[in-house]
Amino acid sequence: MNWWKNQPRLVRFMALHAAWGMVLGCVFLFGIIWTDTLGVGSLLARDESGLATAVLFFQTALTFGAVAMGVAVMNLGEEDD
Repeated sequence: MNWWKNQPRLVRFMALHAAWGMVLGCVFLFGIIWTDTLGVGSLLARDESGLATAVLFFQTALTFGAVAMGVAVMNLGEEDD
């Protein structure tokens, strides 16, 4: 835990927002699979290797993490009076 506190403030800021975005992406995708929206859940259920599910979760988490970081950085601007 001491390693985390030694990181620069902006590195912690980016990592924290990326992690929350990835969690949000996984929750979103789990909801899509659970409700079987557009047949995604049943399509993934037929995949025997689980590779499609892993790739889909990885890509969704990566996308949501990147968007969360981008939004966080864009909101760092100066405050209006």
